[in-house]
Amino acid sequence: MQKYYIETYGCTFNEADSQFIASSLESLNFIETKDPRDADVIVINTCSVRKESENKAIDAIKRLNAIKKDEKVKLIVTGCMVKLNPYKLTNIEKNAYYVTPSKISEIPYIVSQDKLKNNLLIGPSERNYVVIPRHRGEISYSLPISSGCLGSCTFCSVKFTRGKLYSYPPSLIKEAFLNAIKGGAKEIYLTSQDTAVYGLDINTNLCTLISGLLENDYEFRLRIGMFTPWFAFRILDGLIEIYKDKRVYKFCHVPVQSGDDRVLKDMLRLHTIAEFEEFINKLRSYHPDIFIATDIIVGFPTEDDEAFENTLKLMERIKFDKVHIAQYSPRPFTKAASLRQLPDSVKKERSRIATKLADEISYKINHKFIGKCLEVLVVGESEKNQLEGRANDYRCVIIESKNKDLIGKFINVEVIEATPHYLRSKPID
Repeated sequence: MQKYYIETYGCTFNEADSQFIASSLESLNFIETKDPRDADVIVINTCSVRKESENKAIDAIKRLNAIKKDEKVKLIVTGCMVKLNPYKLTNIEKNAYYVTPSKISEIPYIVSQDKLKNNLLIGPSERNYVVIPRHRGEISYSLPISSGCLGSCTFCSVKFTRGKLYSYPPSLIKEAFLNAIKGGAKEIYLTSQDTAVYGLDINTNLCTLISGLLENDYEFRLRIGMFTPWFAFRILDGLIEIYKDKRVYKFCHVPVQSGDDRVLKDMLRLHTIAEFEEFINKLRSYHPDIFIATDIIVGFPTEDDEAFENTLKLMERIKFDKVHIAQYSPRPFTKAASLRQLPDSVKKERSRIATKLADEISYKINHKFIGKCLEVLVVGESEKNQLEGRANDYRCVIIESKNKDLIGKFINVEVIEATPHYLRSKPID
């Protein structure tokens, strides 16, 4: 029996692509291994959102290529970096197979051939066919609903790597959703490059899709993936209604990127700070317990000291539950890459300051949960053989228990400790 091994970097959409690849390999009677030294096929699914992500992919290629058991083992590299910078990768390892995201359905063909004349499969940016991974028994299942982007942000290469919007048919999404639920999935991630634009190309929208998915009596939790602010503004009333269903995590990931209007304009972000705050405030007025996550870029080429201070002030005003701080890195084929760049020392210092503030705010929020009882979905194991769960707002909860039979179940816990990144709890008998 032949074996495959997959390493995935980047977003939940990449995770869904990896699940699709795994399913396609299993259709050829491959079985998964967690040890790459045992694999006959090794797949690396890359991310190119930042230089740091690219470096991880490059390190993985070097590491996994070095431990292959023999020359017959196929090394397949896919993901956004293959589309964005294929020649950088081929210079690292010429004998690997490189497949752009829009061509991953051809991986079974690559695997079934002894040798191909061309090991670089470059397809268009757009994905014009449905790639929905088969549920394989997981508690948590990533369900892609669309591919591509309608934005033109000057710092981002997603428009080039993933192309324009292509929404998957609601009927196929619902079929995959129900198959996963009936197969034992308890947590479903709706994933896309931007979930808020779902359906704009097929005369529907995200809230209509989700309403259809909720037309059943099953017990599960649904997490809505990241959406851009200006498209989310259009469906705010629908989102407010959707979040009323207990089975939808009270979790909103909406990247603001900067707290300064001038920088937002330079980024070609089609929203203002006032509009963003109005959106968050209205959402919180109906759902005061909603978890708000955001992304912030520090060190954008036109970000001066005043603009950075405005970002810190926004963080203090909104008090995000979670902030992902990223140092700006130039991406190929983007407008911002041609601008004069700020020194790395400035980026690092601003990242340190913003991260410290974000952690302080998150800790104060999490500290308020100490002593409270929460309903938690147990999703797997954490470090030290304890369990990891998610509260109804998707907040991470570590559970002091080694009882693996609880995985996939809803239990009540008491919070006994807080950190900026998770709560620690004990089960309530």
